Amino acid sequence: MEKSINYYILFLLLTHFLSSVYSDITTPITTIPNVVQTSPILNPNSNPDTYSPSTSTSTSNSPVSSGSSWCIASPSSSQRALQVALDYACGYGGADCSAIQSGGSCYNPNSVHDHASFAFNKYYQRNPVPNSCNFGGNAVITNTNPSVGTCQYPSTR
Repeated sequence: MEKSINYYILFLLLTHFLSSVYSDITTPITTIPNVVQTSPILNPNSNPDTYSPSTSTSTSNSPVSSGSSWCIASPSSSQRALQVALDYACGYGGADCSAIQSGGSCYNPNSVHDHASFAFNKYYQRNPVPNSCNFGGNAVITNTNPSVGTCQYPSTR
């Protein structure tokens, strides 16, 4: 009897230890972590969710388009923060990210920043209001068309 109690106690201790060591890794995160920016590049004369086209790191030669807007990755965001937000937009957020998959029309340039910009914009275009272009502070609205070559970003107009 004493031996079976000892085994039972050992069993309880072992299951407690294993349950604390191995957490649930299959449940997706349903919210974007709020990443604190250290030095955002903002236009002081505009809405805080926008930035001046002159601070854009886009290589696009596309003109400023009046009335149209796009949601792109903030140039001051870290690669890690953009990757987390990109995963959210293409996963739980439901954005169609097929164009940024290998062989897609927006796969190149192949960078986290460019892929995040495309995914953020696809998410934003489904509901084009400023709150849908945030991604934990890693996205901004621009009036400069970010489309490059065969990669065409849809706009609000």
